[in-house]
Amino acid sequence: MREYIEVNLTVIRKYLKKRKKVISKLNKASIMEEFKEWANNPIPNTESIWTLPDLTSNERLKNFCRSIKKEIS
Repeated sequence: MREYIEVNLTVIRKYLKKRKKVISKLNKASIMEEFKEWANNPIPNTESIWTLPDLTSNERLKNFCRSIKKEIS
């Protein structure tokens, strides 16, 4: 999972680098503030990574709720 996240962060960093070149200074500051957690710092190996499942379909939601043993009304 960690490798997958690192690849995604690399894509985000490349996008930010390109995007910063074509936007205004104010927008650049806003975007960098939004993405500051991901822009420069790598994820420490000792830190746990939590991800949320995609629950956009009813089947996935029901399966997730069964796995945590919670009823859906």
